Amino acid sequence: METAALVHSFDVSLKWDDETNIGIAHAGNRMPLAYGPPPEFGGTDTAWSPEHLLAASIASCYATTFSHFAKLLNVTYTDFRVTCKAEFEKGKTGFEATRYIVSPAVEVALNTSQELIDDLFTKAKKYCFIGNSVKGEIIVEPSISLR
Repeated sequence: METAALVHSFDVSLKWDDETNIGIAHAGNRMPLAYGPPPEFGGTDTAWSPEHLLAASIASCYATTFSHFAKLLNVTYTDFRVTCKAEFEKGKTGFEATRYIVSPAVEVALNTSQELIDDLFTKAKKYCFIGNSVKGEIIVEPSISLR
């Protein structure tokens, strides 16, 4: 007997305004999000650009994946932050994301083993399904502080 594939679907709706060169994204009951092109492509720095949203998607997926495995492995942290820098290069068909530099910073108890922390960083990268869905190299540069 075959097992049915597990499929998750995430819907958004967008409304564009030509006068302001900014659109609004909606997804269910979530807060609306203003989006538009970045200044590099004739837009503004006051709305989220697709490029920033891509970096935020990877960073937030990495963070939630890290948090998931920290709970499973009973690792307590007092602070966790992630930044992500998406680098785009002009290729044959236009600009494309070629590299994502993910920089997680975690503060853990002094007695937390380095091996366990390294395992968390590895699992977060390996199982971040947004990161696994994009082209381009994902580089993780973690920072650890002990309290």
